Amino acid sequence: MKRSVLIVMILFMFSALALSMELKESVNSMKVSQLAVLEISENPTTGYLWHIFAQPEGVLRNFLEEYMSTGTIPGAPSTKGWIMTAASEGKALLTLKLFRDWEGEKKSIDFRALTVDVAGEEKGQVDLKIVINEMSIGSTAIVTLEENASTGYTWEYGFLGDGLQEIKKEIIPDSSGRVGAPAKVIWTFQAVGEGNTTVVFKYFRSWEGEASAVDYRAFNVAVR
Repeated sequence: MKRSVLIVMILFMFSALALSMELKESVNSMKVSQLAVLEISENPTTGYLWHIFAQPEGVLRNFLEEYMSTGTIPGAPSTKGWIMTAASEGKALLTLKLFRDWEGEKKSIDFRALTVDVAGEEKGQVDLKIVINEMSIGSTAIVTLEENASTGYTWEYGFLGDGLQEIKKEIIPDSSGRVGAPAKVIWTFQAVGEGNTTVVFKYFRSWEGEASAVDYRAFNVAVR
């Protein structure tokens, strides 16, 4: 009986890995001089407020915070928003953290992240979107990116939240024979705890540090 159960568990693990979903990136596009609006649900009566952080400085600016609507029932969530402008071409990473002001950022209980590609120039307004990937405990998902280690640039990631863990990393070299061609890197993550977790990838040279990152990727996951 025990042997049968063990075989079933092993088969389940292999089938889960084989059926790994590809995480969808939370990416947006806009142009210089455009306005962007980002909205998220918040309940100020709990003391927990969303705070926004932008990297690098200079791509997006003029963050104006306001409440778009307020619930009619006391204690009901409302919609919080930021209005920002694109100041220069480039790629920006926006990170949202939910915490009480008097407890500080290290006590954050929820997270979101998204990237914004700014190219060209145009007037107008865009609505920024946050993509949420849904997973169940035990399921697996992959992230596939290209990197060119010959330039010194590699992808490094960090977790916001603790619902995921890395179980595998695979590097597939380019088979074309071209000198300096990028390799494909595949990370496999497994959902290990309920809640929201964000995986943020940054592309930089290790000796220059992550503050010098030239590219970003953001993946938001809700484990139910």
